[in-house]
Amino acid sequence: MNIFTAIISYLEDSLCVICSVNTLSSTKCLFITYKELTTHRNWIGKLKIDFGETKTRQEVINHATEFYKELYKKYPETNEIEDSHIDFEEEEETVKPIDECEVLEHLKKLKTEKSPGPDNITNEILKIGAPLLLSHLTQVFNLSLKTEKVPKQWCNSDIVLLYKKGDPLDIGNYRPISLLPSIYKLFTTILLSRITPIIDASQPIEQAGFRSGFSTIDHIHTLEQIIEKYKEFNQPLYVAYVDYTKAFDTITHTSIWKALNVCGVSKTYINIIKNIYSQSTSRIKMENKGEQITIEKGVKQGDPLSPKLFIAVLECVFRNLDWSQNGLCVQGHHLSHLRFADDIVLFAKSAKELEQMMQSLAYESKKCGLQMNANKTKVMTNSIQRPIKVFAQQIDYAQEYVYLGKQVSFNKNSNKEEVNRRINSTWKKYWLHKDILKGDYHLKLKKIVMEICIFPSLTYGSQTWTFTNEIKSKIKTCQRSMERSMLKIRKIQKTRSEDIRRKTRLTDALEQALRLKWKWAGHLSRYTDKRWSLQTTKWAGPAGKRSKGRPFKRWADDIKELAGKDWLTVSQNRDKWKELEEAFTRKGFV
Repeated sequence: MNIFTAIISYLEDSLCVICSVNTLSSTKCLFITYKELTTHRNWIGKLKIDFGETKTRQEVINHATEFYKELYKKYPETNEIEDSHIDFEEEEETVKPIDECEVLEHLKKLKTEKSPGPDNITNEILKIGAPLLLSHLTQVFNLSLKTEKVPKQWCNSDIVLLYKKGDPLDIGNYRPISLLPSIYKLFTTILLSRITPIIDASQPIEQAGFRSGFSTIDHIHTLEQIIEKYKEFNQPLYVAYVDYTKAFDTITHTSIWKALNVCGVSKTYINIIKNIYSQSTSRIKMENKGEQITIEKGVKQGDPLSPKLFIAVLECVFRNLDWSQNGLCVQGHHLSHLRFADDIVLFAKSAKELEQMMQSLAYESKKCGLQMNANKTKVMTNSIQRPIKVFAQQIDYAQEYVYLGKQVSFNKNSNKEEVNRRINSTWKKYWLHKDILKGDYHLKLKKIVMEICIFPSLTYGSQTWTFTNEIKSKIKTCQRSMERSMLKIRKIQKTRSEDIRRKTRLTDALEQALRLKWKWAGHLSRYTDKRWSLQTTKWAGPAGKRSKGRPFKRWADDIKELAGKDWLTVSQNRDKWKELEEAFTRKGFV
């Protein structure tokens, strides 16, 4: 049985379960199947090498191993930057021992259906064996806390490669995911729960990545509001989208210890993390495993600690930048940048200012091992495209850019272009599931597939859309076409849309998109931490003059039409806002 046959067999088995059992677990089964089929598998047929392409499976593994050996190697010039003494803050109190209740709490939170590490112990095994293992695990974890060391076996991992985008023959276009021992991940989730409040307390509102209470919509909305208001008042704006080369795989380990110390993390936890990385090794895992690789830099993608370690390092980079007077003045405060993990956006009013900001960021980032990728870093402006260079490398201008999954631009039809892109993406997902959606399966199954796998692609980012009648019509047309295709009804049959909807019983995509926007507006207005998404919404805009003629529709116009100009005050009453939601989402509301 080949791989394709095995996948089809697995899909059919899962579908049989879903069709026969009408439970929550059946929906979860479908979601797992969908995830496995849509995630780029780690089966790599061949790769580019110096003299052509790999010809055997062993050559593929060897080439990947050599690539990551080189990537994770620490270079002398980096050592010079790293070799400086770290003065730890004086320990205020002894680290609290781990008790059985804490271990059990995190043991219950372990996710199932996850790939095991080199020891082949799954999370399910730990959960089932919890009554017998709990006291022993607690003893081992406390011993690690006391000695500030972990067992060597915990530091070994397998690397599976997930394709991102670009040339599939280029090994650089794959993301290395580390499969770690389940016991190690249980221990590090306990450490993570203890250091997260400390690290998060040191993060500014500009950082929304890997933080509870933040989402991609926060920064997408902020960016869209700034672009909308600068376009309206015809003021020059320069925006840079910074991309780092292999950001998570290149930060130096010493920069991690320094960052954790600056954040105020306990010396005990820092020493444990140092011990983990001092003995970390990995191997490329395909159908066979490659040679052992020593991890001398970077954080392991797949490790529970890695996201927090990365944003701690990035915060130290930005603290060394004097940007207090750079960027845009919004509500009396300067907005110079936004961060979502390593996705960074810089704002400036001139090309010269932006170039200086990018130069200083590239310089400080290099100290931590982060290398700005000049080929993927882009600049966008509504003004004159003046040359911008970073370390003598020219940075290209772009007419549009996909930021956190949403295409943004200064084009007057930017919202329509994004909706068209969403519709195209949704149709691709639809045809990816054509065997189910156009097959002889129960309509209930097709409904689950549409609402779990297809519609989220159509409505993603709709919280930040400026809805026009044309955009609403496009969304309606897209859903109707999919419903006709799913039921195998041709247009020539002239079946009424209401009759089709009664059969499919699908959620209306347009109503869902409008509902998401309305809920987001209410959620946004009730923020108490003065984050930029709220400040830019309240902001009247930069000083300038509007163009003659009818102004373009703004994001808040349809909200104001229903809730009034003081909608930010009205939305504080949750019950009143909920009542208005139905009026906002009904079909035909403009």
